Amino acid sequence: MRLLILIFYMPTILWGQVVLIKTITVQPYMYTQNYEHFKRMVLESPDSEAEYIDGFDFEWGYYYTLNVTETKVGPLSDGTRYDYALVKVISKEKVADSVLFKMYIDPLRYYRRPEENDLANYTLQQLNDSTHLYMDKVEIEIPNKLREYFRRSIDNGVGFRGNFRFIKERRIRLVSVE
Repeated sequence: MRLLILIFYMPTILWGQVVLIKTITVQPYMYTQNYEHFKRMVLESPDSEAEYIDGFDFEWGYYYTLNVTETKVGPLSDGTRYDYALVKVISKEKVADSVLFKMYIDPLRYYRRPEENDLANYTLQQLNDSTHLYMDKVEIEIPNKLREYFRRSIDNGVGFRGNFRFIKERRIRLVSVE
C-alpha cells in the first residue's frame, strides 16, 4: 500500500518596497526649496523627483546623467515619494561660461523673523566685500553695480530672483536681478 502525502506550498506575499534602476539627468545648479519648516537647497532633475541622491557628489556647473535606484517610500507628510541612491555616473559635462541660470536667494532659512543673534536663521555668510556663502553650498560673487540692491534685500530679510553665471567649482556670479 502506498501512502500519498501531498504538501501544499503557499508562497508568502511580501509587501516590500518597489525599487527601480533609472537613468536621470541633473541640472548644473541647485535651487532653494521651501521645505516643511525651513528652506534648503536641493538638486534639479527635470525627469525625476530626485532632490537628494545618496552617494552622489554634486558639483556646480556640470550637467549629469546618472543611473540611480529609485525606491518608493511614500507619500510621506513632506510630499516625498522616493529615495534615490547613486548607482553610476554615466556622464558629467561642464557647462559653457556663457550659460545663465535663474535662482532664488532667500536670506532667511526659517519662516519666522530672526531674533537677535539667531545666526542659524541666516542663509548667507559674508566672506568678503563682494562674496557670500549661500546655504553652505555655493559662493555668490556680487558685482559692484548690484551690491547696494543685494545688501538692502538681505538687510530687510527679503529674497529675490536673480540670473547667475558659473565661475568655478562652488562659485557663481550674480549677473542681474528680476
